[in-house]
Amino acid sequence: MRKGFFILLILVFLYFVYYTITSLYIEYPILNKTIEISKGSSVFQIAKKLEQKEIIHSATLFLVVNKLLPAEKQLKYGKFNFTGKYSFLDVLHKLTSGEVVTNRVTVPEGYTVRRIASLLARQELADYTTFMSLCTDSSFVDSLGLPIQNLEGFLFPETYYIPYFADEKYIIQMMVDNFFLQFENVHPNPISFDSLFDVIIMASIVEREAIFDDERPLIAGVYNKRLKEKMRLQADPTVAYALELNRISRKKIYYEDLKIKSDYNTYLYRGLPPTPICNPGIQSILAALHPQETDYLFFFAGKNKRHIFSKTYREHLKKLNRI
Repeated sequence: MRKGFFILLILVFLYFVYYTITSLYIEYPILNKTIEISKGSSVFQIAKKLEQKEIIHSATLFLVVNKLLPAEKQLKYGKFNFTGKYSFLDVLHKLTSGEVVTNRVTVPEGYTVRRIASLLARQELADYTTFMSLCTDSSFVDSLGLPIQNLEGFLFPETYYIPYFADEKYIIQMMVDNFFLQFENVHPNPISFDSLFDVIIMASIVEREAIFDDERPLIAGVYNKRLKEKMRLQADPTVAYALELNRISRKKIYYEDLKIKSDYNTYLYRGLPPTPICNPGIQSILAALHPQETDYLFFFAGKNKRHIFSKTYREHLKKLNRI
């Protein structure tokens, strides 16, 4: 009886050891979390801070593993950013290798790849030409797991903390990884790439059209209804993007602009444009994933920048004439 108890005890202990060791290698998604480790912080304080931020799952395990590290692998001080999938050991490696944050940059929602490249170049974080070249290099884009020609739509708008050693590839990888983490967070179920691509195209149009979050699902619903009715989207933002590709940038779209020969001109061509027209934020992505059911087919922006919706073209014209 006693012998059986000891065998059971040993088995439980071995299972605990096995579980603990394997847990060190399991990767978990971390959604853009930053931690600052002040000089003089104890290992216990660091471990608790990491646990509270949900960067690690066990402060106790962190303390134990840290004790086993050689002298040259001690924790560094500074600001660290975690965006992507990290195992317990990956977190420890980052903290001991000194991958500290040195630059902070905010990429606004609705920025195109071109505007992001300009933003990074102005802050001397990336070379404009190199960044643009990589974003349109199909081989590099494919290496990121995206079977497309360029990264428009997949550089997630966010505030990023960029380490001093980061090059253009590192920054792009960080932004694409963040896109997938954010998308999986709101849509954990599997989705084909073709469906995902259509969602991001729609989200990008909604992003450039809407200002107020509460209008985004309805705007997506109108566009979806127009697609179902085999109508042209007639979305001004797609025309604006076509102009931008021709180095013409302006806020107001004129009647003559609606005739521009471009696959992105949804006044001329039916269906969605061939690619996203900007990099949408999470609210526009949610709107594209869950468009509001509606009978509306038309809308325009009023003086307060809120949209006015109509079911028929006649009704649409009447409301326009009142403005």
